[in-house]
Amino acid sequence: MQYNLVEDISHYCNVVMKQCSPIAPHIISYYDFSFVLEGSAVYYADGVKITLKKNDAIFLRPGTLRSREAGEESLRFVSFNFTAPAGVEFPFPVYMHGEINQDIRRLVALYHPSHLSSFYHAREKCVNMLNYILFELLDASELKCDNEHVMKILYYIEEHITEDLTLHTISKVVNLSREYTSYIFKRETGKTLTAYVNERKLLLAKELILGGEMSLTDVANYLGYDNYSYFSRMFKRYLKITPKEMQ
Repeated sequence: MQYNLVEDISHYCNVVMKQCSPIAPHIISYYDFSFVLEGSAVYYADGVKITLKKNDAIFLRPGTLRSREAGEESLRFVSFNFTAPAGVEFPFPVYMHGEINQDIRRLVALYHPSHLSSFYHAREKCVNMLNYILFELLDASELKCDNEHVMKILYYIEEHITEDLTLHTISKVVNLSREYTSYIFKRETGKTLTAYVNERKLLLAKELILGGEMSLTDVANYLGYDNYSYFSRMFKRYLKITPKEMQ
């Protein structure tokens, strides 16, 4: 299993500019992953114009002819220039519309908004931050579907997996009726909402049990199962083994 997607970082910034500064056309020798947190920016990749707005990103590969237009409005953006280990391939498109989720925004907010420095293991922390973001985007690409409501549901489930997730709660999140929420989720994923939530909870339960640091009752309670017997039955149904046998 490949745990490191990033070999080294040559440039990192998390900055606010009163006006977007231009970048002259040149061929890059590294990966350029940049995204907009506020405002907009216009890039060109091999002559193709790409307008980035809030939560949009570009993912440019080595050998790309890159440039950026000067802008008149303020811009807050994050940019990484990095290299990857041999054999690593990324499935990301050049233009990534709306892919920067709240988890990524929260993560970059925790990291000092300055250019990469040699102080306090800044480079090592920056590499780990980017590694996390890239894996987050890989996970999102696996969950990807064309229905924005279903995507919102999938993200909500991941962010609230330890809570009691019901059809009523989730339908309120997407502001749809329970019937229509259930219908579009099954249509897009091939699974009922209840089955998907249980599957995600029980896969996490498996990892917690194998970790050996929590009792079986604590695992069940942590994941929102008030009734241990029900948790045990669901675990056996999905994983073909009881929690006790797994332990």
